[in-house]
Amino acid sequence: MTDHEEPTLPGTGVPRHRAPVVRCRECHRPLRAPESRWERLGPHCATAPDRTVRYDIDQDPLPGT
Repeated sequence: MTDHEEPTLPGTGVPRHRAPVVRCRECHRPLRAPESRWERLGPHCATAPDRTVRYDIDQDPLPGT
């Protein structure tokens, strides 16, 4: 038995394996809910507004203003 296997199920010869740890792609917390694991987003990160990029550019004033 390796370190990532658990003892076999009673009455079977099938070894149990631990589920892989799935982490949020934003905050990197471990996820447990099936929907969160599928989307790879935690509940707080899924409801957060999308990040927007803002560019501050020096511009000349418009003529006539």
